[in-house]
Amino acid sequence: MSTTFGLKFRLDCPYFAAFRKPTSTSLILSYPIPPYTTIRGLISNALGLSRDDLRVQDWFKIGIRLLNFEKSREMAKILKFKGTGKKYERTFPSAPMFKEFLVEPSYEIFLVGEESKINKVYSSLQNPKRPLYLGSSDDLVDLEIFEPGKVDERETTEVWSATEGIYEGCIVEKVPYKFVRMGKKFVLEYKTLSIPVKAPIIGRFQSVSFEDGRALWVT
Repeated sequence: MSTTFGLKFRLDCPYFAAFRKPTSTSLILSYPIPPYTTIRGLISNALGLSRDDLRVQDWFKIGIRLLNFEKSREMAKILKFKGTGKKYERTFPSAPMFKEFLVEPSYEIFLVGEESKINKVYSSLQNPKRPLYLGSSDDLVDLEIFEPGKVDERETTEVWSATEGIYEGCIVEKVPYKFVRMGKKFVLEYKTLSIPVKAPIIGRFQSVSFEDGRALWVT
């Protein structure tokens, strides 16, 4: 067993949230958890980084634990744009389609990395440079931030967080993980995750544990 540094914070959406699946078209579907890219975007926003500044991708590993969520849906129209991206020649609404959203979801997020980087994120979340949101730009989020400290790394037979692979009794999703540079462009890398809801995932894992002792998978 070895020791490293970590930070835990809780995310509560007091009303609604949506983490749109980019490949959904005729339906607007939502992931049940915030993707890793969304969590890094929240932290980058707190640090005051520009939109294309991806430095936090290399700062820490992330663990996600789903605490509560309920899916609902509504009818919506999407405003579509036609043009080059720099200039739009025309806009038109879509036909009505179903849009998924989450009702009062909550999560625990775990970061594991170098002490200096973890402390920098801790300070920025306490005093963010810009207002923080999760998912859509109008989805407010409440943060409960815990003191950073040492965490234990060990091999375990159960984990309580989203874990790579396919396991029984879980929600299985292919979730955006990070952006990878390919020439002048960036492409999105995905991970297939099993998300436990009421019971831990059983198997053999390299994990970390914070103060409550529950084993967590981070990546």
